[in-house]
Amino acid sequence: HYDGPRYGRWHVIRTLTAFSLRAAFGTGRGSKAQVVPYIVLLLVFLPAALQVGMASALGTTDVINYALYLPSVTFFLALFAAAQAPEVIVADRQYGVLSLYLSRSLSTADYVAAKLIAFTLAMLALTLGPQMVLFLGKIIVSADPWTMFTNTYKDLWPIVGGTFIAACYMAFIGLALAAFSARRAYASASVIAFFVFMPAISTIARAIIQNDDDRRFAALGNPFLVISGFANWLWNVQANARTAPNQFGGRAFARALTRAGLPNEYYLYVVLGTCALALILLWLRYRRTEV
Repeated sequence: HYDGPRYGRWHVIRTLTAFSLRAAFGTGRGSKAQVVPYIVLLLVFLPAALQVGMASALGTTDVINYALYLPSVTFFLALFAAAQAPEVIVADRQYGVLSLYLSRSLSTADYVAAKLIAFTLAMLALTLGPQMVLFLGKIIVSADPWTMFTNTYKDLWPIVGGTFIAACYMAFIGLALAAFSARRAYASASVIAFFVFMPAISTIARAIIQNDDDRRFAALGNPFLVISGFANWLWNVQANARTAPNQFGGRAFARALTRAGLPNEYYLYVVLGTCALALILLWLRYRRTEV
């Protein structure tokens, strides 16, 4: 007979969330499992460090650009989602521990919530972390740090809110696609296929559609353009192919967005709608899971 404390479902959710967050970065699984997540960490932080270094060398903070950053690292976020989402959600089913989880005080909704929270936090480390490096670097590099802070502290709201929404977008897509695969390799392939084929489908749709007013909506099917348009909405930037920096694909994205000519808030709606659709797919996937 057990007479010790009974922590209940919330303790189980917190424990599963922490375990899944560690799994997203390969912690506790050997050095090979940590190669991809830490390479991606390096790749997403490197452009931020370069921007701060350039600002310090040139003596100006104008080179630090928040709006350009999310589009420039979207490919790396997609790589992380493809590689690590299966580790978070597919491994439980592949190793037969999902039924063990659900036999305790953990419902399928609790399980899905724990996985979503964990992977969103992992993605948030890749989106919010570099933006905070840019924010702090902009203050430190400036001639008068306190004045710069008082002038720019309001940027923290779009930085935190925008990176959180972008993290949800990438994490929800990765988990929703991976959840329908029985093996991690197939799950990774499905996520990669999404980020490879959706831009191609968007381009084909634009070529097929004859009506100019309808053709421009094809851009909403490209996840890379969606993130770029969302970043423009977040920072109230109008896409301009002529003035966009020609680095990290910035000018190519700006050219495509300019050609589409859609209001920036449309990309926000696509991000939120995609998150809602992914959440529904996850719920449908696990609502009839056998315990």
